[in-house]
Amino acid sequence: MISRSNVAARKIELIGYERLRIYFLSRRDHTQPGKPFIQGTRYQDILRIYECDEKLRAACFAAVGQFEILLRNRVSEELSSRFGSHPYFTSAAFRSKELQLEALQKLGSVYTTSKDQRAKHYKMTYSAPPLPAIWTLKEFLTFGATSRLLKALDGPVVTAVAADFGLPSDRLLENWVEALVDLRNICAHHDRLFNRIFQKQPSRLRNANVPTAAVPNNRLRAVLQCLDHMMTSRGAVVSAEAEVGRILGRYPEITLAEAGY
Repeated sequence: MISRSNVAARKIELIGYERLRIYFLSRRDHTQPGKPFIQGTRYQDILRIYECDEKLRAACFAAVGQFEILLRNRVSEELSSRFGSHPYFTSAAFRSKELQLEALQKLGSVYTTSKDQRAKHYKMTYSAPPLPAIWTLKEFLTFGATSRLLKALDGPVVTAVAADFGLPSDRLLENWVEALVDLRNICAHHDRLFNRIFQKQPSRLRNANVPTAAVPNNRLRAVLQCLDHMMTSRGAVVSAEAEVGRILGRYPEITLAEAGY
């Protein structure tokens, strides 16, 4: 039901029909010929669902951003304590020579393309080493680049970082970080969280029941439970799961199942 068609048309123009389409489809009866809207559906309901999704993205993006900074810092600390200021030139820091070379190429690309003033200052001031110290370089890394670096590093390095985030193995940390990178990218590109089934899903930490067995691993709540576990283990409580729950409580137009809760 559309009470003010001119206002509705303007909203579609501003947001874009293709962006709203998935929300419209969620309120159609797919068992009936022509897939009519479910009785009682209002245009305002669709906009409210869209608005809720925007708020969910903002909350998740902020929470993952805090974790990203903590992870970069912890990786930098572990590497510098073991291998000094420029660990990328030490083969013992990596799982293999091939992975070290790949990491060097990626880090070099991140550094040379960075617009950060600290990168510009290093380029203008120093010619050697060709890359700045790890505690500076880590500031230029994207979350995706950090995730790839993590996979290249020597096992004991990653295991030590994982332990500080409350995880028993490097593989579990890498798995959870991959899931968070996926969530971060969805939010950064303004994609939908509504009815989202995540391709990257976290494995279960069984001794802590995270994510809880009641939550499918490919839904939003599971990913946020993993995030909260790691942040709490580092002493930086974010409570992303609770924050998203509060947002959903303000939007009865969207069901918990649709939000991955």
